[in-house]
Amino acid sequence: MKDKRQSLVLLAIFSLGFLAMGIGTITPAIASIGAAFPAISFSTLLLVSTVPALISIPVSILAGSVAGKSVKYRTLVLFATFVFSIGGVVPYFLHDFTQILISRALFGLGLGLIMPLNSALIFNLVPPDKQASVMGINSVVMNIGGIVLQLLGGVLAAVSWNYSFLAHALGIITFIIVLIFLPEPQQAEMAAGADGAAPEKLKMPASVFGWCILFGILTILDYPSLTNMSSVLLTIKANAAVAGVVLMFMTVGGMVAGAVFGKVFQKVGRQTLNIGLVFFTVSQVLFSFSQSVSLFIIGEACLGVGLTLCMSSIMMLAGASVHPSQTPMAMSIIVSGMSLGGFLSGYFYAAIMEPLHITTLRFQYYFGTGGYLAILAFFLVVFAIKKPVPVEPPMQTPA
Repeated sequence: MKDKRQSLVLLAIFSLGFLAMGIGTITPAIASIGAAFPAISFSTLLLVSTVPALISIPVSILAGSVAGKSVKYRTLVLFATFVFSIGGVVPYFLHDFTQILISRALFGLGLGLIMPLNSALIFNLVPPDKQASVMGINSVVMNIGGIVLQLLGGVLAAVSWNYSFLAHALGIITFIIVLIFLPEPQQAEMAAGADGAAPEKLKMPASVFGWCILFGILTILDYPSLTNMSSVLLTIKANAAVAGVVLMFMTVGGMVAGAVFGKVFQKVGRQTLNIGLVFFTVSQVLFSFSQSVSLFIIGEACLGVGLTLCMSSIMMLAGASVHPSQTPMAMSIIVSGMSLGGFLSGYFYAAIMEPLHITTLRFQYYFGTGGYLAILAFFLVVFAIKKPVPVEPPMQTPA
């Protein structure tokens, strides 16, 4: 019975992870939305995609500061999935672009709560010896969710631009699963101070902010491999349909890496991060010099492997360095680094390329190769000097 209960808890956690990549749901419909609002400039049109990402940054930080403290996990998760669904679906009924952006901001509110809470629940409801495996499986579910939501959004957009927003209604299923099966994690007791004094307030380890910065840098470097891939493929006579197939293999690589992450992390620990950086580097080398679609496919698969291994490693290493009561805030800080990196990536490369009059998009992959190699060299040295300190946070049983 205990195993069955744990399986239902994992079902609730994974159903939340299924929605975590929901920001890409309407990506296939961008052109159709633009056609429906011809007076809107392209840069303004892209706000339907970027506004949720921007809103999610402060929201994720706020979630980390209150989750499990002033607001229960269950309350926040139920609110997040409800707002994700309602804010996501409402544009179906709207015909004013400003109102659509407001609803997208509401959607971003839900999305900003989901990802940090998803990771925090793993650390608070799963035994320490199973956390790495669950984190890996969760990344597989996230990738599957990204595929399903984006494909569904594309299929619905073929009917009409506003139908694509209906795909977010899948969040209602997660809401029901969470309502029925997700328990409230017990609050971890704080160790008392000397002579039985009240426990001191915990400070967030500096390493968490370091992981946040790293995640932001990794995101800045990998974004061109997503946003500019179709343009680069045009240089080798590959059309948009081929670009879609190539990009799909990033998700395939991520799913494969997620499936084996638990075992790899148990064997090599923090070195899993360096393995991910190697895959990142290989992807950029292939993108820099490839002249065939097959090599671009291999590159995208390597990118997916690198992203999943690095992301999951960062979450595990950060989670092991904090008290269970700090995990929501730690995950929120790290996720905000990813969101900010994605937002800044285009501006970062523009600031380098425009003054130097660089026009080839492959420059971004040259730069990415050097960037990933530099990060890899840094962590090879750091991990060689600093011995790992095993940290097993106290287990919390469901309330």
